[in-house]
Amino acid sequence: MSHPRPLTYLLLLTSGLTLGLCALNPNRFTSIDSGYYLQSATNLLNGKGYVINEGNRVVWNGIFPIGYSALVALLSFLTTLPVLWASKLVNLLAVSLSAFAWMHRIGTTRTIWTLSVWWLGSFLKILASTWSETVFLVILAEWVWCLFRFLPDPTSWHLTRLFLVSCALFLVRYVGGYVIVLTGLLVGVGWLNRARLQQTVRLTIGEWGLHRLMICSLAVMSGIRAYFQLNNHMAGSLFGGERFLPTESALVLTQLFGRSLLNEVLFIRDFVPGQSAVLAWAGLGLQTILMAGLYTRWRSFTRELESRPPINALSRLFLIVGITYLLALFAIRTISPFSGPNLRLMAPATFCLLTAALLWVSASAHLRQIVRPIWALLIVCSWLQLLPQANLSRKLRHIWPSSGISQSVVRAQ
Repeated sequence: MSHPRPLTYLLLLTSGLTLGLCALNPNRFTSIDSGYYLQSATNLLNGKGYVINEGNRVVWNGIFPIGYSALVALLSFLTTLPVLWASKLVNLLAVSLSAFAWMHRIGTTRTIWTLSVWWLGSFLKILASTWSETVFLVILAEWVWCLFRFLPDPTSWHLTRLFLVSCALFLVRYVGGYVIVLTGLLVGVGWLNRARLQQTVRLTIGEWGLHRLMICSLAVMSGIRAYFQLNNHMAGSLFGGERFLPTESALVLTQLFGRSLLNEVLFIRDFVPGQSAVLAWAGLGLQTILMAGLYTRWRSFTRELESRPPINALSRLFLIVGITYLLALFAIRTISPFSGPNLRLMAPATFCLLTAALLWVSASAHLRQIVRPIWALLIVCSWLQLLPQANLSRKLRHIWPSSGISQSVVRAQ
């Protein structure tokens, strides 16, 4: 059933919390990358084109695709807000519009469960930040839905939607192009063993659907190639600079990947090299207790019902998309020395896996009853992630100079 009122209240609460965090944060949750987005948005707004300042020159911004900056510029133009606050509004509108769309698809209760991903501390940080990740995650969820509708019913309308959303993913983040790898894999597996693919995704897939999916993949690939050619023409580089360089040794990369995976599993507080780990260890202990409580409640449930509800097709697609993204990210990291993988880069995988789990849980009243209190406690505890990861005491003194909060944190560390 679709009841928009409770969802509206929760979205307003989420928006208020996000804007409050932005007001408290001295730099308004911006980073170096935010500067590129805002500068490009400002130049678009002023009619100068999608450009950034590089020294004394104005150059085409090939570092990031145009999508996010264009949205910020458009909303700034429509609302007359400064581009910084327009970027916050873009993020909040993306999540809100997505939530209402999903409400009409799966009902209010299940939508609220999936929306709760954004209440975790790490995702609240992403939502509050002037980054393209929020819009990317919203579009990625939409892409999974489009694929879910397309596979059993490959009409021209579903094909067009899948193509447009695929292009939108790439135009928000270059890594969005990985979906053509995923669709290519689906087509390949389908041609080799269609029965196995149907069993895996729990959807009926016809041969015609596989052909049309391949056509969609090739069309998206052509669009991506055209955009990179535009970059090369405007900036003299496909990606706005050299991206593929020698990286760390296999041992170092393994350590980086291991730390990244560990931090994605830890919802309460991350381990950060060179920083105090007191809060991280406390968070690990607390999360372990919560998971033990969940396991105890789960065992009681399974003994009572003797079976678990099956994982539905939509959850399976989110699982496949999340795992594929993770593998693609790690593969790219071995040939491109970007930072991390960190919170922002790992977010799509975590988002998809959590969404898959919450879709599964929310489909069963029994599971909702078991998981609800533990999940609520985990969300509240995860707000420790909102505290600065580096130089915590100094940054807290900057926010609350007259309070004793920073001193208490120093003593705890």
